Amino acid sequence: MRVFDLAFDYLLDTTPPGKDPDSHSRRLKADHQLLWTKELCEGQLFELVVSEDPKVRRKNYLIFEQTPDKWFTFGSDAITNSYTRWGRPKALVEAKAALSDEQKRRYFNPPYTIGSGMIWPVRTVHLPTLNTARGMRIRIADRMDLSLECIRRHYANEPGGPLADVITNYGDFFELFGTFEKFVEFFHFQDLVTPEGKIDFFLEEDEDEVFERPGVPVTKDEYIKVREASLKFIALRGNRMADWVEENHPDIKVRRQ
Repeated sequence: MRVFDLAFDYLLDTTPPGKDPDSHSRRLKADHQLLWTKELCEGQLFELVVSEDPKVRRKNYLIFEQTPDKWFTFGSDAITNSYTRWGRPKALVEAKAALSDEQKRRYFNPPYTIGSGMIWPVRTVHLPTLNTARGMRIRIADRMDLSLECIRRHYANEPGGPLADVITNYGDFFELFGTFEKFVEFFHFQDLVTPEGKIDFFLEEDEDEVFERPGVPVTKDEYIKVREASLKFIALRGNRMADWVEENHPDIKVRRQ
């Protein structure tokens, strides 16, 4: 029987060992196919398949064929970050250094579990991708809460923030889900959104100062808040995924943390 395991670490499932799970973990790819192959808002099946077409930018990417003439290529992305290997800004380095040994063990080098897994569309004519831009643009700093605020603004036709150009380039992907609420539900992001439809930011002050400062935590207290919020989000999202698998794939055994 196939097992969907919330605690499985995809870092342990790469061929060859030590490679990036987003590119080299077969189990992560299979779990992406399992989770995201479901109906879109208009009833069309969002069916992800492994492409063997040599014309695709990288063989074995996940593909969704919307029509015979329109298809999407997807790559995998870990949407949370521990900043363990970030060597700047200086304030972040100092914040990490101020942590206790116990805190470092909790926050540094976490496992890559499914609650942190996401897919984004990839096109060579539209670079950077969302995956790349989220990590490289300092006012996002790889934070999913800030990324989701940019996506919310896109759907609401509001000024889009640091990812506006990239999201616009991939606007046809976001159109697949119709509304921000449907996008959030499809990818199990409900725990990053308040009942009023606002983003539940990892740092409290972000609601008033969003995008006016770098997204990266710059004090010890900020680092702890961001990491605790990230870990909570991963756990909650993973359980939403497990609930969905149990409801829609009773033949698959779900192993929770």
